[in-house]
Amino acid sequence: MGRAVPSTSLFVMFPAILAVALARPSYAEQTEQVTFDLADEVVCRLNTEAISKRQVEERMDQIIDKLVGWKHSLEAAGQWNVEMRKKYDELYIPPFRDALRRVVRERLMLQYAKADPNIKVDQRQYERHLKETLDKLRAQGLLNSKNFTLGEVEKRVRDNMLLEAFRWSNFSTVTELPSRPEVRKYYQDNVNRYQRPAGIKVRIIRIDRIVTSKLTGERTTQKDAYQLAKKLRDDVKSYSGKFEETAMMYSNDEETKANGGLIILNPKDHYFNPEGYNAKLAEALRGLEVGDISDVFELGEKSYAFVKLEDKREAGPAPLDGDLYEEIYKTLSQQKTRKEEDVWFRKALSKSLVVHVVEGVEKPLPVEFFFLEQKDETATEPGKAPAPQAKTEATPKGKG
Repeated sequence: MGRAVPSTSLFVMFPAILAVALARPSYAEQTEQVTFDLADEVVCRLNTEAISKRQVEERMDQIIDKLVGWKHSLEAAGQWNVEMRKKYDELYIPPFRDALRRVVRERLMLQYAKADPNIKVDQRQYERHLKETLDKLRAQGLLNSKNFTLGEVEKRVRDNMLLEAFRWSNFSTVTELPSRPEVRKYYQDNVNRYQRPAGIKVRIIRIDRIVTSKLTGERTTQKDAYQLAKKLRDDVKSYSGKFEETAMMYSNDEETKANGGLIILNPKDHYFNPEGYNAKLAEALRGLEVGDISDVFELGEKSYAFVKLEDKREAGPAPLDGDLYEEIYKTLSQQKTRKEEDVWFRKALSKSLVVHVVEGVEKPLPVEFFFLEQKDETATEPGKAPAPQAKTEATPKGKG
């Protein structure tokens, strides 16, 4: 207990809240003509703390934006009726319940964290994160709007850091970190999930017939574009010049020249299928071996180019190293941490009063409601869909 928190604090709730605010008009814009905002309606009470509908919807990510937008479009077209409301409820209620489970879990942790003198937030980290958050809100014109006043932002940033500190102190232990054999076993058991297609890695040097000056914007014609491309290709072919350096100095392809001519369609995977990228480039590559350089060819109507086949790979499983190892390691760490957290959460719930509020009437929520999302044991694994949720009494009122 009371261990130091990593210096790179990860915000838990604030990014989702900011994304909601940027994706649709603020609640102030949506409800400025009414006296009471239904989003402020209390839908749950956790011990002495009230949880509003707004707090839950903020954790529904982009689902709520799409649903509200759909509803408003139907209302504007005069097509909002009983049947559409039923469909809306079917789409709205399951993610609302999942979001409510997350909110109650986090708010209960915060209640315990605030009561524990050993859980502290580093003031320097707090000030740094607060400044970063305020800068983002200010740049988006959201600072001092509804739900984003200075006091509210300060509270959210501190709560996020306190929640992280609580989780780190209680559920992250060195002895519980995944071992290399565990990572390898997970990889072998799920190897079909990590298949990758065949592909090639290519560098290109492109010489345009018409070049636009970065300084003046003036367009000029390179009459000797083909001769220049051929000379550069011959220099590289005879090893008097390196392909990467030549690309950085002479290529007119601004997207690739900074990378030494390397074509990068996916930052995480530099291999691609040339047939689906560019027919003329694919034709130029045909028959080349790794390390070979193509002849100069026309690339479109305004450019000449030549390419180098940097590497090729066959279809099959990705090797267990680098990003993939880190991905699996992170998945296993989260699963282990989650188990520890679940044990704590179940025990804490048994000592807490949690009620769902419907039209002012409070109904207790059973402990099992907060673990329904885990009925499918593979739900948290990458690429797996969660199982359908069982019906419960936790249904919001006044949706949208």
